[in-house]
Amino acid sequence: MSEIQKTETLRVGLVQLRSGREVAANIQTASALIREAALAGAQYVQTPETTNLMELDRTLLFEKLREEEADLALAAFRDLARELKIHLHVGSLALKISDQRAVNRGFLIAPDGEIAARYDKIHMFDVDLGNGESYRESNSYRPGERAVTASVSGVKVGLTICYDLRF
Repeated sequence: MSEIQKTETLRVGLVQLRSGREVAANIQTASALIREAALAGAQYVQTPETTNLMELDRTLLFEKLREEEADLALAAFRDLARELKIHLHVGSLALKISDQRAVNRGFLIAPDGEIAARYDKIHMFDVDLGNGESYRESNSYRPGERAVTASVSGVKVGLTICYDLRF
């Protein structure tokens, strides 16, 4: 059996943050953490689900959401990936697709700032908790239809979002 020699290392940075209800603040916090990871040598940086916005009030959610072409977070992260010359996997952004429907979409952004891949979360998190709390992503979000893989410096990566990992 021949041994495959590894000739290159892919340095990965993981960003952990608690997105809030203000898009501009979330962009600022995430950008600082992405920059920190890149300055520490990360060539590929991953952010969490709904990096741009975590809003539970459905009315406010749809007031704040933008379509992909107008989303401030996506534009900022594309510029940042280009500036830092990194692969940036934005775990997901909540994006408007109609007045009452959204998608939970992940983006792989190439070092030139171009979008290399898009993935819409397939499995919605719908649950009733024992304490009476109820979550219904499917009330606001349209599920995706296909799995997505992409290449990052020759490494095949799968784009997935949170609850999708259980399936």
